[in-house]
Amino acid sequence: MSKKIKVMFPFVEAGFGHIMTEKSICDAFEKKYGDYCEIIRSDFYKETNSPSMKKFEDRLCKEVRLYNQCHFYGYASIFAMNLFGSKISSWFVMRALIKGAYKDSLKHIEEVNPDVVISTHWATNYYAVKSSKKPFTVMHVPDAHANALFRYTADLTTISMKEGYERAKRFKRRFNNDNLKLVPCAIREQAFEVTGTKQELRKKLCHDDKFTLYITEGGYGIGMAEELCNRLIDEDLPISVIVVCGKNPELYERLSKLKSKGNLSFYPYGFCDNVLELIASADLYLGKSGNGLMEAAFYGVPIVVTHSSNDIEKLIAEHYVTHVKDAVRIFDTQKCLDFIKGAINGSEEYNELKKHYKPREEFGGEGIADIIFDALDKKFKLR
Repeated sequence: MSKKIKVMFPFVEAGFGHIMTEKSICDAFEKKYGDYCEIIRSDFYKETNSPSMKKFEDRLCKEVRLYNQCHFYGYASIFAMNLFGSKISSWFVMRALIKGAYKDSLKHIEEVNPDVVISTHWATNYYAVKSSKKPFTVMHVPDAHANALFRYTADLTTISMKEGYERAKRFKRRFNNDNLKLVPCAIREQAFEVTGTKQELRKKLCHDDKFTLYITEGGYGIGMAEELCNRLIDEDLPISVIVVCGKNPELYERLSKLKSKGNLSFYPYGFCDNVLELIASADLYLGKSGNGLMEAAFYGVPIVVTHSSNDIEKLIAEHYVTHVKDAVRIFDTQKCLDFIKGAINGSEEYNELKKHYKPREEFGGEGIADIIFDALDKKFKLR
């Protein structure tokens, strides 16, 4: 095939897990197969300046925040999606929620006119399926379970966690061995570039070389982090505490005002670019369930899951607690403190978590890119 096919990678903000996985797959795909394809990186909802499209993405972000602020709402929302099923739930969310968003989004994807759309968020997959141009659609599920919206029609669906893959296979009318593939975890390529011992990384970061906690609550900084940091400051343990606030400047401002009593070294960050180095330098990761757990697992950092905002995050946590066995769930601040104190002193529970990790070969966008390209080669005869 002499003419390159157009492969669209639409980036969608609804938390940051979707963006990170999209970038991982896109970077690997472009690096390895860019000679066969024209790669289109699309900041989908922002690049047209459509008010309704912006409003829709803002609503997606708002939903993520609401899930974390009110766990009942998060669990109830996912229950309702699964109760009504893929078609009805997708129709309601995509067409009825924000007036004009579906029309403008469909128009945009048809103007781009891609031959292939590779999505890590169900919304852009929906537009691609509905497009009159009928591009080849790839839906990558960045979670431990393909919920109702991720189970909407796609030519190829990929998923990274084996238990999620096995669960999806139960939907025999939707999935088969040809259109559902188990793939590696889509970690950012930059993760492989972080090298050195924890001591070397701490020196590079200008952090004290002692037992280090990494605390986060996802991209929007909603959860236990503030309460836990206040308690740690009061306890004045001889450790370093890194806390990353993400897109929550109010939280960052409040935490920046905290002062150590002398023994504890405190390093608050806002939304930062060197988060991978920060995680790799840590001895213990504490935060909400989500895609961020993958990065801690990649560097072999034991995990404390401090909350799960819905069934999606509950199943992600379950993967690391039960299958990888490098994580525990602790949803109470005092119990977190007790675990931290034990970890500093080399507790049996902490040391047991340290023994378990995901092998490096289970990570990386290249393996996903290979499976996608094989499917495209069969469709378009690229080689």
